[in-house]
Amino acid sequence: MARRREFDEDAFLARSTAVFWQKGYTATAMSDLAEAAGVGNGSIYAAYGSKPELFLLLFERYCESRVDIVRHAMADGATAEEAVGLFFRAVVADCAAHQPSWGCLMLNSLAELGRDWPEVAAVCARAIAAMEQLVDERLARDGIPEDGRATLAAEIVLVSQGLIQFSRVEDDPERLASIADSSLAHLAPALQAA
Repeated sequence: MARRREFDEDAFLARSTAVFWQKGYTATAMSDLAEAAGVGNGSIYAAYGSKPELFLLLFERYCESRVDIVRHAMADGATAEEAVGLFFRAVVADCAAHQPSWGCLMLNSLAELGRDWPEVAAVCARAIAAMEQLVDERLARDGIPEDGRATLAAEIVLVSQGLIQFSRVEDDPERLASIADSSLAHLAPALQAA
């Protein structure tokens, strides 16, 4: 029988995600998580098992939250171009919220662990596929021709990931926004309905 958690689980998960995001999986010890969240090591092990089990739980939640950013952006905007612009702006705002930028836990973890930890690579692949599907569905709804649409959706997701990675070396949100706007301008012709 699972032990009742005697701590705020949402706060613990948020703080633990931040620690893994900032330090990386390998450099993070369970004691780091306990200290950041003010929770005892024993309580963490009792509630979540091992460090790998906890990380995978947090990682899946994080990746789902990234998919939600795409979902919300693709639901807004009068046109596909506006929706993509909103998506890029949401990415820039998210990067600006963490200064210095932490990059992306999904991409950081894929680089650190993906070759040796198939579950991490699989979670990333599912998240990216879901993002591309959401973009593709929005493009289809706005009359973008099927021929090349999946590639266009993948390119849009790739631009967002490039912005996130570039935020690790570029700390000026205005410059990131300018790059996002330039990318959108290059994509604009393909975002027009046939």
